[in-house]
Amino acid sequence: MSSHIMKIALFGSTFPNYTPKAEAQVVEVCEAVKQYPVELYLPDTFFYSLSHAAQDQIRPLCLLFDLLPPVDLALSVGGDGTFLRTAAAVGNLDIPVLGINTGRLGFLADVNFGDLKETLHEIFAGEYEIEERSLLEIAVDEEIFRALNEVAILKQDTASMLTIHTYINNDFLTSYQADGLVVATPTGSTAYSLSVGGPILVPSSPSIVLSPIAPHNLTSRPLVVQDDARIKLIIESRSNSFLVSLDGQSQVYHVRTGIEVQKADYTLKVVKRKKHTFYETLRDKLMWGVDVRKK
Repeated sequence: MSSHIMKIALFGSTFPNYTPKAEAQVVEVCEAVKQYPVELYLPDTFFYSLSHAAQDQIRPLCLLFDLLPPVDLALSVGGDGTFLRTAAAVGNLDIPVLGINTGRLGFLADVNFGDLKETLHEIFAGEYEIEERSLLEIAVDEEIFRALNEVAILKQDTASMLTIHTYINNDFLTSYQADGLVVATPTGSTAYSLSVGGPILVPSSPSIVLSPIAPHNLTSRPLVVQDDARIKLIIESRSNSFLVSLDGQSQVYHVRTGIEVQKADYTLKVVKRKKHTFYETLRDKLMWGVDVRKK
């Protein structure tokens, strides 16, 4: 990013009852960004979800938009959920995304809020790196969706187990008897997939992981396949319906619905601080290798 006036779009959560602390952090980010030669843009839905006091502070600093304009950087201020929504808004526009964590764990939004000013200084000095993250393309009937973390096939009620007939490149793999199946990118390997026993993948790994949820057969284990694999899923359920969850957003489908999953034809560009590696994030966020016996 050069010395020209940089255009930055700032995204945040639009949940109700935005806390005073969260609003103060958003205001602080806007004020910190405007210390540089910047045109700052905010989605109008996000802006109007803030209190009138916060709006009064931010309004002189930014321009509002309904449709994302051409910008140099998308700034996600919040937690990983906000980062996922920011990624969805960016889509295939090739706009790098920087995540400032004001939430709890913050695996995607991995820049701590306390490091905001130092990080912005690095960005404007060109001292940063870009990681390209693969996404999944999911075809459900005639609709196409994309997910940065995962697509999860889930049972709709507590009683009905799913049978998920799974094919890799048209070769039959297995029929999972389970509560569901998570198909995840390397980025998503530290999200839902990890919570159901899936492996952690390095973000640059050319892989997709399939992790069954509460499988009824103990020999069903997570499987890592090449990311050029085409995955086909055929679902059976006594309830005749199931859920498809894309990065946490769920929708009900009938069992006759066909599902195909493959790598998307574009990547998400994620801004990373130099010398801040994925392995450091593992140690910091997941307490990787910490000896719990020590007090």
